This record gives sequence, structure tokens and C-alpha cells, in this order.
Amino acid sequence: MEESKSRGQLTPDPRAPIVRIPPPAGSEHAIKHFWIVEWSLPDGEQSRQLVLGYPVINLVVEPDRAAAYGPSTASGTRVLEGSGWAVGALLRPAATPLITDCPTRFVNGARDLDEPELHAAVARAIASHAPAEKRFREAIDVVARWVTDRVPEADPRALEANRMADLADSDASLLRVPDLARAMGASQRTLERLAADYLGLTPAALMRRRRIQLAAEWLRLDPDAPLAEIAQELGYADQSHLTRDFRAVLGLTPREYARLPG
Repeated sequence: MEESKSRGQLTPDPRAPIVRIPPPAGSEHAIKHFWIVEWSLPDGEQSRQLVLGYPVINLVVEPDRAAAYGPSTASGTRVLEGSGWAVGALLRPAATPLITDCPTRFVNGARDLDEPELHAAVARAIASHAPAEKRFREAIDVVARWVTDRVPEADPRALEANRMADLADSDASLLRVPDLARAMGASQRTLERLAADYLGLTPAALMRRRRIQLAAEWLRLDPDAPLAEIAQELGYADQSHLTRDFRAVLGLTPREYARLPG
């Protein structure tokens, strides 16, 4: 099981750590990774978490619901209190048709899934008295089977959408859409069509999301880091462009974010 880590969680709280787990074999075309969180807070305490999700669909099972959440265009705040848990599957673009046939209309959207058997099976796994690793593995196996039963394979175009999302998220040398197009061996227009059909956000938005997440991670590790250095490393023309992007997405300047508690 992987260590607790999530680039999308911008104000991590050790009282509610997120565990990321790779998908089971045979589901990698449809699921990027799983994330699981459990918490038990004393009465009257809250954990307020600033979250900037990955620009894809999340399938999430919680104690009272199973739902799908579309990619967001800005950060959000998750407030945790009492006791609870959530099991999430970060879907790859190839699995988007399972949730919506119009990704652009599902941006910032959500809908409940009427899947009582899925919900009950995940809840049973999480509620068992087995060690966390076994409980988590059983829960993700349930969700992975549900997804792959409905998306047993991906066609070549869907796999290209997966590759585009992976490159935009992980290759630090790709700073702009023309860079991504060259890495893909495709035109920018092809990338725009893939993004519209499988993600709902533009290629530029994918790359901007990664840069904001990386800038936030940098500031968490070094709150006094020079903004000009961060901007240059992440491909911004100058720190004012970084600050503008940061504020537009998170509602905070980089320095305001760096001063957040925790």
C-alpha cells in the first residue's frame, strides 16, 4: 500500500491522512489510482481541507452515498468532523463515458450513483475488523470490478486521451500546450478534441492545474521560497503571472497560501 500523499490535498491534516493505492491489475486503463481517507475527530473539532482535485472524474463511496464528481475549475474546501471515511477512484479519461456522454457539461458537476450493491459492499469492507491494508484492498477491489465490468477495455482514441492526461500531469519538461502536442506527436487541435471528448477541460487547463499543484507543494515545503524562482521553474513568464493564476484557482495569493496553518 502506498504512503499517504496527495498533490490535490493542499492543506494536509495528519488527523485525516489520505492513502493512495494503485489500481488492481486489469483496471489500469480505467482507473489512475485509488485514494482512501478515514478520520475520527474529538467532539467540536473540525478539519478544514483546501482541495484542488485532479482534472478528471472522481468516483467516491462514502457512508451515506456513492457519487461521481466532475473535474473542478477551482479549489474547494472539505470540512471533516466526527468520524467518517471515503473511498475514491480517480478515473482515467477512458472511463469518462461510464459517467457522462458530455464531459464539458459535467465540469464542476456531480451526481449520485444509484448503485446500492456497490455502496453496501464497499461499506462492509471498510467496516470490517481486519487490518487497514486488507480492508482497503477489499474496498478497492469492489470498486475496480464495478468499473471494469462496465469499461472492460479502452479503444485507441481513449488510450490516447489517457496518455495526454498522464503527460500533462507528470512530465515537468512540458510547460505549454505546444510542448504537449509535440510529445504526443499530434496537433494542438487533436489534443483539444480529445480533451473535449474525454475530460471536459482544455489541454491548457490540464497543464495549468499541474503547475498550481506543484507551486502549492513547493510552498508547503518551503513557505519562504522566492516566487520568482518558482515561477521560472514552472514555466511562468514572471511571478506576477504565477500569482494571478494561483489566485484565480485557489482564491489566495501564493504568500497567503504559504501562511496557512499546518
